[in-house]
Amino acid sequence: MLLMKIDYRKATLEDLPQVMEAVEDSRALLKDQGNGQWQDGYPNQKDFENDINNGRLFVLSDREDTKQIAGVMALTYYEEDYHHLYEGKWLSELPYMVMHRVALKKKYRGQGYGKDLFAAFAEQARKEGFRSLRIDTHEGNAIMRHLLKQAGFTLCGRVILPPHKDRMVFERILEE
Repeated sequence: MLLMKIDYRKATLEDLPQVMEAVEDSRALLKDQGNGQWQDGYPNQKDFENDINNGRLFVLSDREDTKQIAGVMALTYYEEDYHHLYEGKWLSELPYMVMHRVALKKKYRGQGYGKDLFAAFAEQARKEGFRSLRIDTHEGNAIMRHLLKQAGFTLCGRVILPPHKDRMVFERILEE
């Protein structure tokens, strides 16, 4: 079987217009689904500028034209709010990498790019020595929950993110 190379890289400030296009497309999709996630101005361009300046934002390229960005994800190494689950339990106590602010441009939906973002997440975690992946999402984000299931994540419980945002949390342990 031929494995497709997933083309992703750290984002630069020059990528911001395309990053924000992916974010606005994702924000509109959530709104169309009746989901209040991302409808309050978060995340905004400043959040992504901070991610870029801290080396935490990654972009996934179009498979045919690597100058075009299909999707984005912010990766961090710890999430204070994940320390206390109010319902459930994590699969492990391993050091973990967290995926936040995931967005995909509208024209790339339904083509496997969501799966590619999760494969890039796992690849980057392995490169940096992590075996545990964690992520949270809004209960109403059915598309994300479906992608998480496909990518091998397990629902572990719930957390409260400031200010009073109830989120489902998921973890995946990478094989050695």
